[in-house]
Amino acid sequence: MMTQRGQGTIEYLVIIAIVVVIALVVVGLLLQVMNQGSGIPESTAKTAWKSAEPWGLVDWTNSATTLTVILRNNSSEALDFETMTIGADTNSSGQTGVSPGGTITRTFAKTCTSGSKYAYAKSGVHIDYNGSLIAGKVQNASADIVGSC
Repeated sequence: MMTQRGQGTIEYLVIIAIVVVIALVVVGLLLQVMNQGSGIPESTAKTAWKSAEPWGLVDWTNSATTLTVILRNNSSEALDFETMTIGADTNSSGQTGVSPGGTITRTFAKTCTSGSKYAYAKSGVHIDYNGSLIAGKVQNASADIVGSC
């Protein structure tokens, strides 16, 4: 009889430990969902944009007053960049003859508070460009532009 005296206490402590672990997992998952801004992580958006064709976004950063994007020509022909629109802002600094693999940098007037998250929906992002044979092409965004200031 003396050897089983603490068994009930140990079982009780194990059950409490399991409940605490489950509660921590649930809280962690809820916090992760609530902190996602536009619904996709920045790394996922950047991966989608880097492989976009014909123009891929290699990188972007948002400072207090400026969103800077670096575009790369992912096609096999030289392209003429005309304009890029993000929301209500358009950068119309065109550039002709961007070679395959070549990059260009464009800026947009976008304000962002340090430490906060931002998201520009893919529905409001498009790039106007000309190919070697056809002018007036439009590339719609493959993902949102998201990140932290």
